[in-house]
Amino acid sequence: MSESNTDNKIRIDEYIASKDCEEKDSIPVILKGEKKRLSVYRLPIKLLYYNIRNGRFAAEYRNEVKKQGGDLVPEKKEDSNKIRNLLWNLDINESKRTYDDIKQRGQWQPGIITEDGYVIDGNRRMTVLSKLFLDTSNDDFKFIKVGRLPSDIERNDLWKLEAGIQLGKDEILRYGPMNELLKLEEGVEAGISIAEIAKTLYGFDDPKEIEEKLDRLELIKKYLDYIGQTENFKQVDGKVEHFAELQKIISTEKKMNVDPTTKISIRNAVFCLIKQGMGHRELRKIEKMIRIQLTTAIEKVISLAEGCKDMISLEPTMDDQVVDTIDTDPLEENDPITTLYTSATDILDAELNKDHIAELLRRAAVNLEAVDFQNPDLKKPQVKELIERILVKTKRLEEIGE
Repeated sequence: MSESNTDNKIRIDEYIASKDCEEKDSIPVILKGEKKRLSVYRLPIKLLYYNIRNGRFAAEYRNEVKKQGGDLVPEKKEDSNKIRNLLWNLDINESKRTYDDIKQRGQWQPGIITEDGYVIDGNRRMTVLSKLFLDTSNDDFKFIKVGRLPSDIERNDLWKLEAGIQLGKDEILRYGPMNELLKLEEGVEAGISIAEIAKTLYGFDDPKEIEEKLDRLELIKKYLDYIGQTENFKQVDGKVEHFAELQKIISTEKKMNVDPTTKISIRNAVFCLIKQGMGHRELRKIEKMIRIQLTTAIEKVISLAEGCKDMISLEPTMDDQVVDTIDTDPLEENDPITTLYTSATDILDAELNKDHIAELLRRAAVNLEAVDFQNPDLKKPQVKELIERILVKTKRLEEIGE
């Protein structure tokens, strides 16, 4: 879609000139800062192409490209069918809802296309109409109502139009957090200032929120490199909030003047925990460790990163569906990563509760009551070391109680 498809523009021009296809409807848009209304036409779907740059399914599309070994070409029927299936499966419940709605009352909300037939808004509607025709053989579903953009539209205007439609306040939750970030990046690459993006999408002048989201995307890219899944944004489905928590950790590191080497180590440790399936709220404990300068706990967090990196490097290559399943599993209780992190959080909990003596002793008593004294693990060297530490403390408690 980077260059005009002159041949298809001519085909659409000829169709409009020869058919009574203009609807008694129009679509309001803003182009070059001015309000305009686009005439709406009822055009054959065969004259139109899916917009592979559509931000709503950017992450899914990039993942599909990796599977196919290259870009999908919407002008090719085979690739067009792949894009159509991708769009249908993106949100099957939403697709079915739209399917039932259009089947019952027809298409009532027009889409928007470029002059040469690429769909800027309405890719899902075109998918649904195509499926309805396949299912019913009703010729009405071979057509789609669209507003047609003028020929002089510029790249940044095109981005603003698409983003304004798809990332507006009412749409942003349906768009998805990962695809929102990718769309923002596309705007910057189109030469639009961050301040202008903030104004276009959210209606405010402060670009801080956009800057934070773009920084979040950079952290996600570093994470994907770390786990050997570069550009595979499907790997962070449901995990964007984890990187928002990582940003808070990084912000606290700056305030506490943490040295660069430690910052990198902590970041890698967080990457490790994300990969292992840690919930995003659990990461808040690391920010607390840094804020109160709890060195012993931080050292344990850092130490888990190397072991995690070794585990990642030993993982077999799997298809994306299998990897997704593994990534979303909860942490196993006895794996070394969990053991180290639990040890770190135990230190944090003890520090936060150090003035609550009764609570600390209650927890210790409850844990000791749960010990099976016949368990052979009690003879392991590391366990014996812990027993010695406990005995030293209990001796002091005994002296206090006398």
